[in-house]
Amino acid sequence: MAAEALLASAAAASTAGVGLLRFAWSLPRRSLVLNSLGWAAVFLGCVLAGAHSGAWGISIATMLGMAAALVLLAYAAVASPSSAGPKVSNRRVRMLPEGNEPLHLRRRIITFLIIAVAAPVVSTIIAVGARVLAMRVGTGEANANVIALAVMPLAWTALSHVLLMQEERSTQVKMLMIWAAIGSLGVILELVG
Repeated sequence: MAAEALLASAAAASTAGVGLLRFAWSLPRRSLVLNSLGWAAVFLGCVLAGAHSGAWGISIATMLGMAAALVLLAYAAVASPSSAGPKVSNRRVRMLPEGNEPLHLRRRIITFLIIAVAAPVVSTIIAVGARVLAMRVGTGEANANVIALAVMPLAWTALSHVLLMQEERSTQVKMLMIWAAIGSLGVILELVG
């Protein structure tokens, strides 16, 4: 009975996470808290499903989350009002300048370097730290290597999400430093031990 409750909780967390993300994305301003809570619920669903039955459970929880997303998208398609022409979104992502606005190439290049160069380096530090910690708790070398290989893209994805949600450059740099310091703890343990 407890096993079924675990899988049901995983499915509920996954679908609730999708619903929360949909709600957060419908707001006029982005919300780091709601976005993070939505992704955390999806992640919790994967963890609970993995604890229940490994990869099979994770695939079930993700399929239920995708089904919830499909239902929400279908509802949005049916419920949205039809108009004579396509309505232009009023949400600007500042991807391209409008009119005589400056290109802000320096700012865009710095953002690219932070996300595409600095974030993967920090994520690699986190992955190496995770490998060292896995070895410390008795995991075999092959399993520790697989853990590091899995942690790096996950850490890069999470870190990129957090960095792109920040509007201030100083906050982005602080986030990079905090994540690098956390990842370095495992590396320091290896050097000391």
